[in-house]
Amino acid sequence: MSDSYAYAGQILRVDLSAGKTWADPFTPEDQRKYIGGAGLGAKILWEEVPPEVAWDDPGNRLIMATGPLAGLPIWGTGGLTVVTRGALTGGATNTNANGFFGANIKLCGYDALVLQGRSEGWVYVHIQDDRVELKDATHLLGKDTWETQQALESELGLSGHQLSVYSIGPAGENLVRFAAIQGDYGHVASKNGCGAVMGSKRVKAVVIERGGKGISVAHMKALYAAADEIAHNLQNDPSTKGLYLYGTLGGVRNLHGMGALPIRNYTTNVWPDGLETKKWEGPSLREGFDHRGHQCNACGMYHCHMQVISSGPHKGAIVDEPEYEGWSGAGWATGATEPSEVSWMNTQLDRACVDVNEWGWLCGWVMECQEKGYISESDLGFRLEWGDIEGANRLLQMISRREGMGDLLAEGVKRASEKVGGEAADCAIYTMKGDSPRGHDHRARWEEMLDTCTGGGGTMDTAPAVQPTEFGLPARIGAQDPDLVPLAVGTMRGRRHFEDSLGACVFTTRVRMEVLCRSIEAATGWDIRREEAMTAGRRTATLFRAFNLRCGIGPELERPSKRYGSTPVDGPLKGVSIMDQWEKMLDIWYETVGYDRATGRPTAETLAALDLEELIEPLWGKEAAARV
Repeated sequence: MSDSYAYAGQILRVDLSAGKTWADPFTPEDQRKYIGGAGLGAKILWEEVPPEVAWDDPGNRLIMATGPLAGLPIWGTGGLTVVTRGALTGGATNTNANGFFGANIKLCGYDALVLQGRSEGWVYVHIQDDRVELKDATHLLGKDTWETQQALESELGLSGHQLSVYSIGPAGENLVRFAAIQGDYGHVASKNGCGAVMGSKRVKAVVIERGGKGISVAHMKALYAAADEIAHNLQNDPSTKGLYLYGTLGGVRNLHGMGALPIRNYTTNVWPDGLETKKWEGPSLREGFDHRGHQCNACGMYHCHMQVISSGPHKGAIVDEPEYEGWSGAGWATGATEPSEVSWMNTQLDRACVDVNEWGWLCGWVMECQEKGYISESDLGFRLEWGDIEGANRLLQMISRREGMGDLLAEGVKRASEKVGGEAADCAIYTMKGDSPRGHDHRARWEEMLDTCTGGGGTMDTAPAVQPTEFGLPARIGAQDPDLVPLAVGTMRGRRHFEDSLGACVFTTRVRMEVLCRSIEAATGWDIRREEAMTAGRRTATLFRAFNLRCGIGPELERPSKRYGSTPVDGPLKGVSIMDQWEKMLDIWYETVGYDRATGRPTAETLAALDLEELIEPLWGKEAAARV
């Protein structure tokens, strides 16, 4: 048991090459400085993965961490944060999933699991309180993630909340660069090819039985009071009530109204003729299926459900209800608009285990290229047209197994489009770093495009802003305001990293920082305020930035691809161009976050203010370090 409240106080290490496991201390000093989750992962990544260690090198680390709120009676506290050097960008990865991982590993006595080395044969990691074993996983190869979990449940005689299984599907086994890690039937750590890293280490799954060690807290009554306040706010605040009732289902209808729904690979922003819009509203999407709740640890939100497909060729199939990005990546980006088909396809992506966003941009790009003659039927092996769900699933299986043209497409949309070249390359959506935008049309949400292109973890770092008035920002900012958008993105930088360090779901931390800090104070006994919390988050963001710079990922790559940054040809923002304001927005953002515009480096003064003086010499040299 840890000497600190709310923490287990141990980091479980697994050296796959040597077949050894041990525990390192997670000291009270590091707990306060890095919090956990993303912060702890950023520290380990910076200290242990030098630039010569590529994403698929045995020396890379795959860090699966949680934080101080994991396992406590606050909604959504089963959080998992995965940190590694990723396969798409070759840089830092910070990606999250929920379910029960965070609670289960904490109850086994650990705050994080670090995988290093590479197993000679395929294994799964089995954690049962103090007992940690590497077990043969040969019999699991080729199984998708749901089949893997079902097989392990049968093998171990456990199910439900007793067992948390996070695994890779065929895509991860075959090192698809946008492979993800999926667990507990529908919870996905999806960004920057973390599943490919797991596959490169020949780890099929991490299996955690719910431990029995218990978690001590400093002020239990205060913790319950903070938990009740968070739940009350989520249920009653107008900005979160829809999320509480329907999760992100309302995003499709709402985002379309502002031109932010990514329809057919950014080729249009106009709703298809004759499509009934009401069935794409949140309540209608749920009412169209038999469903039941599938909430995460200690959670009362209504955004995780299992569905039964009600019609079509897959009638009767049990699937995981898509979040907004599932409706987007498995549907709208590829021209699919039948909810039952999109819901089924979303689960096929989870089972094969690829990032649904990268999938949407990749599949939509192939469909557009075939329509325009840039990729022939003979190139692909079949005809793939807009909205063809069965064809999309056929493509998914090709990619997951690297068969035919699927071998090239498994490299991700940036590399595949550059290889095909010509006019096809101009149709592809990605950042120049190589990572995937989230499932929106960011040409209508400038904060998200700016944040994606400047972010350090393989996805957005900040946007969208949560409770911005706490930070002296207006409650609402024009989505295309070239002055306030970069100011807001820079000012809010660090909040999301702090949330990603807590072991809690970002949907349940959408409350004022003052309330979050009270919950942490009750759990840990710390006297923590918003300023310290934001400093911890900014410290994490800066470690990721420094890691990327050391890997050769500099400011010259902080741009969207041609299609990603293009000007909408129709819809609410027809003719409005973000690229006309791009350099100005970067200037404001850099000044706000305290980074050097020319080199992309955090200034020495910024590093000192974040208690990261040890980074000054590697980033700026000995003379600069001596001056601080």
